[in-house]
Amino acid sequence: MQIKFEILKKGDTVFNVWENHIAVKKKSGDVEIYKFYLDEEGLPRLAENTILVTQGNGSISVKSDSSVEISTF
Repeated sequence: MQIKFEILKKGDTVFNVWENHIAVKKKSGDVEIYKFYLDEEGLPRLAENTILVTQGNGSISVKSDSSVEISTF
């Protein structure tokens, strides 16, 4: 069986793959980490949440779909 993830955009490259994670280096230099899993039927799924690593001052922020942003320092 081959599982195909169509997550790359033009200029993106796969930075790393380990266990159930895929790190994608964006054209901008940012790295987005995707998590995948097998659902109850054994089908591959991408988790809804990703981790975005970008330039900054050491802070972490969380954005939800409802436009709520939580920051830590």
